[in-house]
Amino acid sequence: MNIIIIDDEKMAIEVLRFKLNRLTQFQISIRETFTNVNDALKFLKKESIDVVFLDIEMSDVHGIQVAKQLKRNPSIQIIFVTAHAQFAVDAFDIEATDYLLKPVHEKRLIKALIKAQQKLQLQENVTKEKEHLLYAHTLGSFYLLDAQQTVIKWRTRKVRELFLYLWFHQKKPILNVVIIEELWPDLEFEKAASNLHTSIYQLRKLLKEKGFKVPIQLINNHYQLNIKIDSDFDELLHLLDYQRLDEPSIQQLLNYYEGDFLEEVEYPWVIQTQLRLKQSVLHVLEMYITNTTSINSLLKLNCLQKMLALDEFNENYMFLLLKFLIEQNKKQDCVKCYEGIQNKLSEIGISVPERIVSIYNDYMIRV
Repeated sequence: MNIIIIDDEKMAIEVLRFKLNRLTQFQISIRETFTNVNDALKFLKKESIDVVFLDIEMSDVHGIQVAKQLKRNPSIQIIFVTAHAQFAVDAFDIEATDYLLKPVHEKRLIKALIKAQQKLQLQENVTKEKEHLLYAHTLGSFYLLDAQQTVIKWRTRKVRELFLYLWFHQKKPILNVVIIEELWPDLEFEKAASNLHTSIYQLRKLLKEKGFKVPIQLINNHYQLNIKIDSDFDELLHLLDYQRLDEPSIQQLLNYYEGDFLEEVEYPWVIQTQLRLKQSVLHVLEMYITNTTSINSLLKLNCLQKMLALDEFNENYMFLLLKFLIEQNKKQDCVKCYEGIQNKLSEIGISVPERIVSIYNDYMIRV
């Protein structure tokens, strides 16, 4: 830990320096000490410091005010050292790591340093995780982004499918034979097994290049992806689990569901999930437009259009969309919608249902 001490009393600085140097169980480097706050702030602009021991009541400035400036850098841990206890609440309001009363006892100092060390380690872990975090866009088109928001390129289509299969089953190890049956069903076993090993090698190599040391684990012939990946799929599942029927949640749902899950890749093992996810989205949208009394008209229109896009031959969705446009008195949109229904149904040799014809003709007569 790189440390500086700020205190307007030189004797207090020397006492704390002595006590810190005795704590050999910590890797401590006292980079500098200051009796002048401005000098300390100038130093911090140039140097990377982990922990600042800061006196609260100094002659020229109050330590709480100094701490507020220091906290502009959230990675710095502040440990107050003071002869007065009345500022403890203020100290913790600005998220100080600890608050030590003079004279500082060794046990109390050790406890404060342990706290600082734990916080620094947590920050380091979070930083590392963010550095290597991947993001999978799976609804509609599929692409995988690295930490620099660059689209990852795949060596082969099977490497891409293998990644998706392992990611989709990330919570449990998958037996190699099961992977072979799903990804290479038409090949002889030996050839398929060889393809699996080659694809695993290429996938491991790709992910290691992105900073992951052990991206894929193999235990007793079971493979498991061993990296953290955020995705629109997980975000959508979170929304569906709660089934909130408020405007912000529905708008998020529409934003996430750009298309069916992995719809472009056409993997057989995906089909059931695609259908189940689509039905869940449609169910929530139906619940929203039928059970919510006051709805933003634009949002309702977006919901109806999304529902019909997902289930394009659904007679009820056609009716609801046309009915909504009539209620909004949008004549041109009504004509366009009705003609679209006619064209869509003519593709499969079906005439427009009577109730749709009826509300459309009634409206056109009125206007």
